[in-house]
Amino acid sequence: MENWLKIVFLFVGFHLKLANSLPEVIRIGGLFHPADDKQEIAFKYAVERINADRTILPRSRLSAQIEKISPQDSFHASKRVCHLLRSGVAAIFGPQSSQTASHVQSICDTMEIPHLETRWDYRLRRESCLVNLYPHPTILSKAYVQLVEAFGWKSFTIIYESNEGLVRLQELLKAHGPSDFPIAVRQLPEGNDYRPLLKQIKNSAESHIVLDCSTDKIYNVLKQAQQIGMMSDYHSYLITSLDLQSVDLEEFKYGGTNITALRLVDPTNDEVQRIVKDWIASEQRQGRKLDINTPDLIPAETALMYDAVHLFAKALHDLDSSQRIDIKPLSCDALDTWPHGYSLINYMKIVEMRGLTGVIKFDNQGFRSNFELDIIELTKTGLQKIGSWNSTEGINFTRTYNEMIHQIVENLSNKTMIVTTILSAPYCMRKDSSDKLVGNAQYEGYSVDLIYEISRILHFNYQIVLVPDGRYGSFNKETREWDGMIRELLDQRADLAIADLTITYEREQAVDFTMPFMNLGISILYRKPIKQPPNLFSFLSPLSLDVWIYMATAYLGVSVLLFILARFTPYEWQNPHPCNPNPDHLENQFTLLNCMWFAIGSLMQQGCDFLPKFSPYEWESPHPCHDDEALDNQFSLLNSLWFTIGSLMQQGSDIAPKAVSTRMVAGMWWFFTLIMISSYTANLAAFLTVERMDSPIESAEDLAKQTKIKYGALGGGSTVAFFRDSNFSTYQRMWSFMESARPIVFTSSNSDGVDRVIKGKGNYAFLMESTSIEYVIERNCDLTQIGGLLDSKGYGIAMPPNSPYRTAISGAVLKLQEEGKLHMLKTRWWKEKRGGGACRDETLKTSSAANELSLANVGGVFVVLMGGMGVACVIAVCEFVWKSRKVAVEERTPLCSETPSDIKEIKSFGDSGLQVQTADAMLKHQKVKTPTFFPEGTYPQFGFISK
Repeated sequence: MENWLKIVFLFVGFHLKLANSLPEVIRIGGLFHPADDKQEIAFKYAVERINADRTILPRSRLSAQIEKISPQDSFHASKRVCHLLRSGVAAIFGPQSSQTASHVQSICDTMEIPHLETRWDYRLRRESCLVNLYPHPTILSKAYVQLVEAFGWKSFTIIYESNEGLVRLQELLKAHGPSDFPIAVRQLPEGNDYRPLLKQIKNSAESHIVLDCSTDKIYNVLKQAQQIGMMSDYHSYLITSLDLQSVDLEEFKYGGTNITALRLVDPTNDEVQRIVKDWIASEQRQGRKLDINTPDLIPAETALMYDAVHLFAKALHDLDSSQRIDIKPLSCDALDTWPHGYSLINYMKIVEMRGLTGVIKFDNQGFRSNFELDIIELTKTGLQKIGSWNSTEGINFTRTYNEMIHQIVENLSNKTMIVTTILSAPYCMRKDSSDKLVGNAQYEGYSVDLIYEISRILHFNYQIVLVPDGRYGSFNKETREWDGMIRELLDQRADLAIADLTITYEREQAVDFTMPFMNLGISILYRKPIKQPPNLFSFLSPLSLDVWIYMATAYLGVSVLLFILARFTPYEWQNPHPCNPNPDHLENQFTLLNCMWFAIGSLMQQGCDFLPKFSPYEWESPHPCHDDEALDNQFSLLNSLWFTIGSLMQQGSDIAPKAVSTRMVAGMWWFFTLIMISSYTANLAAFLTVERMDSPIESAEDLAKQTKIKYGALGGGSTVAFFRDSNFSTYQRMWSFMESARPIVFTSSNSDGVDRVIKGKGNYAFLMESTSIEYVIERNCDLTQIGGLLDSKGYGIAMPPNSPYRTAISGAVLKLQEEGKLHMLKTRWWKEKRGGGACRDETLKTSSAANELSLANVGGVFVVLMGGMGVACVIAVCEFVWKSRKVAVEERTPLCSETPSDIKEIKSFGDSGLQVQTADAMLKHQKVKTPTFFPEGTYPQFGFISK
């Protein structure tokens, strides 16, 4: 029973299928212009492929009905459409012309016949029966916007052919805000001569071009641009055509010009290659010649036509599965419509398939907004895919950084670069040679070696050319033009500028710079100050005058305090006669004179109990317990030698305080003297061994505060621009001074500034880069650098704006830096070549001799010693004469007879004894006053000191 039911269901289903089946022949119409031969061939081939494929419309066969129409004849196009409708077509494809397409769309909407287009259509509202496979115009325009942003184009020029081009690039124009760099929009003139327009663009120094024109005009525009010099390494073209791969670009592959475009058909896709291969074979079997020999040459609209036929067939196949479809002839004169037209259109809008142009999918408004484009770029091997773009993820570059660098290096290989430079030691100098040198061989220096090392890494050739006007490059605000090496780069007369060219913001806006190959800053070049002869009393220099005064005050204060405290404390009183246990009076060693002697002895770290022999106060009894007739003096010759050696070795004092109070004073004084003497000794070495060089200026602030010393810089250089544009008050004041100074303080070259400093004899200072100052002072020992750096900047290699070689050359500079070759080059040209190291030898000699002291350094110490000895001798003579006079008065003898007799008693320096008569006579006049520190009626423990 179940088997019979299955048979019945199969029988009914089979007859229902027959009832819903399409006619055996389904006619589709194609409207083509005479020039649309490739679209016509694609249309026919697509029909053949579908008829050969039994998975699509297995019981029907498509029949291509082709009509030729003129692009401008809308009436004839309308008549041919009506003819196709009378033949019973199920859909109409084409045409490509916008003028005739609008009339065809109107008829199809009226008759409800599906109309499929593959052309660019700017309208954002589609007709009800229209399906356009060309990418959405607004979405496609956004792809160009993202490309321009990815390339970093700040300014560009749009060249368009027709008004449709402006509509096609409307998103690009909208994205460029009013605050951005201005862009130029220029239309191609009628005819075939575009050179006048291209010359205007070249004179504007614009190197970024967005070209929107028909595919057949791309070659002529690029060829004429090449003829006027607009196809160089520094020009970039973004071509909006999706068929750039069909243009012959063989002549432009080796020019280095960056030509970029978008591509709808991916020729590397396996399905595309298989279809094109079968297509070529099919045409050959039928004896027809196909211009499309490779997948690279298939135009976008041709591929879209192929996909449109397949889209129609798939949608019709799906519609046939759901309902019965009748295809009948229609008349333009009748009011009949095809009832299945809208249904078929809706099926086409929901179908998702993959064709030659990628994924075909429509949004709810009937636009193909979800599509993917290849980003292609012209290289030496032809057009290469470097990335892709889609409406959801944007740009995705598939080329790696290393691949990009490799391509740049490949473009540089064996290319001859024009290098502009300027004569400036040690960067570029003419060789000293008796032979006649030409070309690069006539120059040497740091820059010459640097470009040689870079060329070895990147494998390019170069030619060194001196800048004609001999200037680095400054911007004239009145003429709005650059000069010097910057102008050479902007006019593309040079590819590189290598010199002591400072990277500044203003220059960075005009040209491109590599990473700095040398860091530096502005400093001051000045004549080295003349060495001042040593001061006779330079030993006083370690301490200021105030400190010396405070030390003298401290010395007197400590001495007086010690004297007073020694009188108050009972422990400082002692028995003058140790053999007498009950003396009538006591004495105190801390007299005011002894206190001062103790203080000065501690300060000078000397002994103080050995007093001069010539004074009568130095004689004492050698045996205190006996009443000897002779007094003894401790300053024998041996003791005198020991005193001098003890003083020389800075030994201590033998006067020892006994009381706690006096010891506290002595301890604090010793601590004070320890610190002061240590500090003095530490500074004394520098003041005695280093010859002072007093300079009138020590920094830029010193220059700004005075007007006696003139100062200037290189005219038209970055140093002048730094002071001119600075907002710092000191630098503004310096700029005002330099600008108003007469005679003019600016020079035409650095060498002129150096000569002016040398001849100025200290009345001129030159502001220049620190590296140049280092080079000069290595060779001219009379010059020096004053102060530190006023700013921080660097030297870089300049290139024309948007140079494609910037990354590669910066990488080469970084490699040289990592390998230490930049440091090696600087050492070679700063310290070795052309007289380098001359001042280093002199510095070594000076430093080795700085430890030797001459008499001029320490002569003041000898003067003080001799002066002190002389004063001591005078005082001793005065003391001796004064005491002799007192003795003569008391003994009533003449002074003239008493003095010689006293001198005779002092036999010699070797004798230590003196007759007691003379000594007693000399000592008995020493009065000791009774202390009055005790209250009346009291008696101290040790008695009073006798008067």
